[in-house]
This record gives sequence, structure tokens and C-alpha cells, in this order.
Amino acid sequence: MTTRRDPLPFAVPLGLLAASLVAAVVMAYAGVPVVRVADLPWLVVLTVAMAAVRVVGGRPGSPVRAVVLFWLNLALAAVAVWLSPAFGLYLFIGYYESARFPQPVQRVVGMVGVALVIAIAQVGGPRSVLFIPAVYAAFVAVNLAVTGLMLMLDRRREALFVELGRANDELRAEQQRSASLRDQLVAQAREAGIAEERARLSREIHDTVAQDLVAIIAQLDAASAAPDAAERDRRLGVVDAAAREALAEARRAVKALASPRLDDADLPLALDDLLGEWRAGTGLGGELRVLGRAAASGHDDVLIRVAQEGLANVAKHARARRADVVLEYGPASASLTIEDDGVGFDPTASVTGFGLRGMRERLAAVGGRLDLTSAPGEGARLVASVPLSDPLTKEAP
Repeated sequence: MTTRRDPLPFAVPLGLLAASLVAAVVMAYAGVPVVRVADLPWLVVLTVAMAAVRVVGGRPGSPVRAVVLFWLNLALAAVAVWLSPAFGLYLFIGYYESARFPQPVQRVVGMVGVALVIAIAQVGGPRSVLFIPAVYAAFVAVNLAVTGLMLMLDRRREALFVELGRANDELRAEQQRSASLRDQLVAQAREAGIAEERARLSREIHDTVAQDLVAIIAQLDAASAAPDAAERDRRLGVVDAAAREALAEARRAVKALASPRLDDADLPLALDDLLGEWRAGTGLGGELRVLGRAAASGHDDVLIRVAQEGLANVAKHARARRADVVLEYGPASASLTIEDDGVGFDPTASVTGFGLRGMRERLAAVGGRLDLTSAPGEGARLVASVPLSDPLTKEAP
């Protein structure tokens, strides 16, 4: 266990030395019998010597050098105390300095040495009437008791330092573990996000472009086996139309990835723009209605992609004359409804190519849901709902 006491500034021991010398001079010229005027030159020399030891001892050095200088200073102080008990004022800092020794034995011996010398000053020096063995022994006993108490308190203080250092080391280690765990969680979340995005892109491609490519391959096989040129030309015409449709689907999917419609407009305006382009491209009718007070759901990009997929399905499969879109805001959720007057289908049957599974998974990922109502000959009604996550609202257009 090593001490953590800081060394005293030069001003403290040098000030105490000067005060002790002044007190000795005053006592000598005042006629106090414990100090003689004839000893004052020696006291001046001892004061200068102890100050020089202080200056040398204040420079950086090894612990052994510090211990040697301490004992040299204590020996000079003992002579000064023998000539004038006033130097007991200066000697009190010896308790503090001996407590800085690195080894416990050195601290104990140093404090005991200070106690023995300072007891001489406390009884008034060798010229005092109190300088008798019994009184001196009593003062030594008191000083040793104080020394023991100081050592016990110093030991407790050092134990607290050690415990505090251990706690700090454990805290730093825990912070490092927490940082490492956080980095792992961030990496796992990033990987999970990448995997989810890959799965979503896979669904997009499978439900649109891949289906068209399958149809193109089938038509090319049929064209190669056609019995006459007319049938082959007809098959190739179907291939051309399917290829153009696949290209349009691919472009639409790429545009949907970033939902650029929401960059400069809110969801109602983006839906109105999307529906207008859909009407112009398909020649079908359709109207957008916004019900309730528009609010940012935090999942507008999901709803715009559902609208893109739903309207594309209507144009591709429903054989409808129109498809109406309703965006409705409730207290805690927003819903998007796409209703067409097409041929409809049986939602309980196995239906491929409509992208319904992809839409359901995309909505489920944000806490939403997809409901589908349809029957053969009665059109279809698709409702996608998401929770509202932002309380800030604005008026719907």
C-alpha cells in the first residue's frame, strides 16, 4: 500500500522555520530561561541548514533519497529543539511528511522519531523545570498515542483509496463491456435491417418482375413450337408486351425503394400525385378522399408503397373501370383503403402475383395490418392501417 499524500509547498516549512527562529530570538532577548542569547547564532545556522535540506529534498528523486533527507532534517531539528523549544512549531510537519513514506515500517519509525523529538519541545527543552524523565515520558506516551491514531486513520484512508481505485477499475471495465455490447447490438441491428431489406426486395422482384419473366419464357417456348408464322408472330407480340410491362414494373419498384414522392410532399399530396399518374397511365378512373385530421404517422412511406402495389395490382389483374382511394385518420391510427369495381377473386384461394404477402409483412414490421375483402364478380377492397406515432397534426387538404 503506497501513500497518496502530496508534498507540502515550500512556503509551509520555510514559513514555520522562520516563525520558529523569530520566536527563539524573542524568547532569548525577553529573558526566557529556556533559550540563551549565545545560542542564537547556532540556531541561525541550523535554520539555514534545514532550509537547504528542504530545497534539496524538494527536487525529484528516489524514495530512498527522500527518507535520508527526512532523517537528516529531523536530526538538525532535534539539535534546534534542544537549543530552543520554539522549533517544536516547525517539527509538527514531520508527522505529515513521515506519513508519505512508501513502506509501513518507514512511516511508523518516522512518526515515532518525530514524537520523541517533539516531546522535548513540549516540556520546554532541557533547561525547563519540566524536563524530568517522568514528565518527558508522559509527553512521549501522549505523542505516541497520537501517532498511533494518525497511523490508524492513515491506514483507513489508504484502504479507502485502494477500494476507490478498484471500484473505478471495475467501472471502467464495465463501461468497456457496455460499449462492446452496444457495438455488437448496433452491428446485429444493422445486419438484421440488411436481411429484412433483402427479403423485401426479394418479394418485390418475385411478385412483379419475376412473374413477368416467367410469362415471357413461356411465350418464347410456345413461339418456338408454333406451327406457322402467324402464330409465332402473335406469340412474339405477347412477349414484347410482357417485356415492356416487366420493364415498367422494374422501374416502378426502383422508384418505390426511396419513396421520393414523400420528399417534397405529405402523404395526402403524394397519394393524389400517385393516383393522377396511375389514371393517366391506365386510362382508368379513380378519386382520392382524405377523412379526418391529417397526421404524420411515421410510417407514411409504408402506406405509399402499399398504395403503389395495390393500384398496380388493380391495373394488372382486376379488369376494373375505376379504383377509389380513401386515406382516413383516426385517434391512434391511419388507414388506406383501395376499392375497385373489377372482377374480384376468392381471397381464401391460393393467389400468386398480387404481392399480398409482401404488403402484409411490410405493414406488420411497423405494427400495422392488412385486411382484404373480395368475391368473384364483386370487386375488391384492400385496407392497410398503421399506428400514429407523431402527435403533431395538420389540416388535410
